[in-house]
Amino acid sequence: MARLLSTLFALVFATSVLSAQANIAGDWEFTINGPEGAISATAALKQDGDNIAGTISSPQGTVELKGTYKAKKVELAFTIAGPQGELPIKVNGDVDGADMKGIIDFGMGMADFTAKKK
Repeated sequence: MARLLSTLFALVFATSVLSAQANIAGDWEFTINGPEGAISATAALKQDGDNIAGTISSPQGTVELKGTYKAKKVELAFTIAGPQGELPIKVNGDVDGADMKGIIDFGMGMADFTAKKK
C-alpha cells in the first residue's frame, strides 16, 4: 500500500512539474527584426491547455491573437490593419523557459524575433 501511495504521489508531482513547465501565460516583450530595423511589441498571453489567446500591442496598435502551444512550440495568428487592408500575421517559435524565439510571417516577407517573459 505504501508503495502504491508513493507511486501515485510521484505521478502527481511529475504531472504538476510538467504542467508548470508548459505554461507560457503572462506578459512577453518581443523584439522583431523587421526590414526597417527593430520593432518592439508586447503580448499578454492566456493559456487553456494547448490553446493560447490574448493581445499583442505594437506601433500598429493592439489586436487579439489566438494560437497553440505544444512541446515547447508556439504558433500564434493575428491580423493588423495595413495600408492595403488587413494583413494576417503568423508567429512560429520555440519556447525555452522565459525565452522565446522564432519567425514571424507577414505574408509579404518574414522576420525573426526574440521575446522574454516579464
